[in-house]
Amino acid sequence: MDPLITTPLPAESEADAKGSSLERMLRVLDLFTEADPIWAVDDMGATLGFTRSTIYRYVRELAEANLLFQVEAGRYSLGARIITWDRQLRVSDPLVRAAQALEADFPRWCEQQVWLICRLFKDRVVCIHQTGELFSEVSYSRGSPRPLFLGATSKAILANLTARQHNQLFLDNPADVYASGLGQTWEAFRASLQRLRRQGYVTSAGEVDPGVYGLAAPIFDGDGKVVGSISCVRPIEQRDEPQQPAQGEQILALAQQLSQLMVALAQRGKPLS
Repeated sequence: MDPLITTPLPAESEADAKGSSLERMLRVLDLFTEADPIWAVDDMGATLGFTRSTIYRYVRELAEANLLFQVEAGRYSLGARIITWDRQLRVSDPLVRAAQALEADFPRWCEQQVWLICRLFKDRVVCIHQTGELFSEVSYSRGSPRPLFLGATSKAILANLTARQHNQLFLDNPADVYASGLGQTWEAFRASLQRLRRQGYVTSAGEVDPGVYGLAAPIFDGDGKVVGSISCVRPIEQRDEPQQPAQGEQILALAQQLSQLMVALAQRGKPLS
């Protein structure tokens, strides 16, 4: 029998009451990863530092909301509601819908290539749509969060953030800035981003996935705010230096089309027929 239902729940301690319940329950959901897809309730509590009564209450509420699913006694995985939400995003996100509508126009630069559509969520870049084939799986598969500082896909977004955002990111992430190759001082970092912004498209080789070359361009909303990027990743040996400027202009034009269609779809608010 499920201990979540049969075990009486003692009063929550003062330490357990710190922070909002929503924030703390989200921390429970964040435990579930590709590496650790199933968790025992007591292990969740120990990892998060929650009392036994608190973790049992949170897991019970999350299970009742179909956000967690009991795979066996006392052990849980993510629930059906998350799968439903993922499908909802796939069919309703105007950027995904725009990408699907324009897929036939994506250039075929080589046999092995993957097109990625990514969105910026706060300080993370997340792949929301992917099409094509590559010799190995790229780490930008749908749902994979990535940092802002590595790879053409992310740098195309980073370069188009505001000067204030650049300054805050530089102050908050010194190690990431150093590793990015964009400069070790504020002046050098700012100059690198200005250069990428003027160029429009961004390239990288082996920064995220070994042996992979990326070409990316930013996507903007109706107010001119960068919200994501489109990128094409290929084997490094398929990189064609003489063709890079022409391909850069192609991906910039494609990004502009995506931006315009995304805005139109968002305003319309209805699925494509």
